[in-house]
Amino acid sequence: MKPQALTETALFSALAIILSYIIIFRAPQGGSISLVMAPILIISLKQGVGPGVFCGVVTGAITFMFGGFFVAPLQVVCDYLLAYGAIGLAGLFSRGFLTAMRRDQRKLAMTYTLTAGVLAGGLRLFFHTLAGIAFYTSYAPKGQPVWLYSLIYNSLYVIPDTILAIICVLLLTGRLKRVFVRG
Repeated sequence: MKPQALTETALFSALAIILSYIIIFRAPQGGSISLVMAPILIISLKQGVGPGVFCGVVTGAITFMFGGFFVAPLQVVCDYLLAYGAIGLAGLFSRGFLTAMRRDQRKLAMTYTLTAGVLAGGLRLFFHTLAGIAFYTSYAPKGQPVWLYSLIYNSLYVIPDTILAIICVLLLTGRLKRVFVRG
């Protein structure tokens, strides 16, 4: 990774961690609604998959170190490293997004942002749900399938988180083109 990309990635990871402390809603057994995804989504769209995944993994690791919930090592990997790292896969749309931004094709850039955000949120939800299935079975109400309980529970905070992140990035793409594209 080039020094500039590494610096930007570190700064956006720090911003994500700070924003994770500004909580809109906290779920009873863990998880919260905040703007933590927005900086990871931005760096992914700006720098690509590698820096995006790196930013997500660093954010997840530090989030865990400063208040994460530990049940088992594999749960930490799923809930923090894979779930946050997966957000960086939004970088798969980086090239198309940046091309649309350079050509001032706002609707196309918005489409890439929306698609990247939905992918990022969907993958994050998948890993949180997987952790819930494997490690939080005791919380599921009697008679309800564990997978359904985990999916519903994690959707309550991941979907609003994803929507907030997409809205933030859409607002920035419309107003601060220079955040994404140099000269």
